[in-house]
Amino acid sequence: MHQHIAKYISVGSTIILTIASLIGLPIKAAALHPKVEPNKEVKTVHIWNKFTLKAYTRAYIHENYPSWGRGEWVALTKLWGKESGWDHLADNPNSSAYGVAQVLNTDPQTPAPRQVERGLSYIVHKYDKPSVAWSHWRKHGWY
Repeated sequence: MHQHIAKYISVGSTIILTIASLIGLPIKAAALHPKVEPNKEVKTVHIWNKFTLKAYTRAYIHENYPSWGRGEWVALTKLWGKESGWDHLADNPNSSAYGVAQVLNTDPQTPAPRQVERGLSYIVHKYDKPSVAWSHWRKHGWY
């Protein structure tokens, strides 16, 4: 029984952290761990991984680029998959590109959601949509 409760707490914590990170809400780690003293200073955490980044990106596209269909999403998934593996900490040692979109001159301190927004803005400015950027990447190995 105790194992089942621990499992549900773990799953629940993961869900809470994921949803909070998607909406940009910081959460005190102590709120999810009963053994931390209530008044003890704890770090605020944001959970960004390829799953939460993809969810954030999809929601952002839905809100800001509603005319883009499924094909654009598929192209973007492949493009950023090749560029960074959807890793917001990806660093290109051969250039100043950094982050999930690998946009040049991106500061390593740039928050993951801002990396996504900046990457999409770059695509729109230079290629109009992800499918064109993906086509360019396939021909040249960069976008």
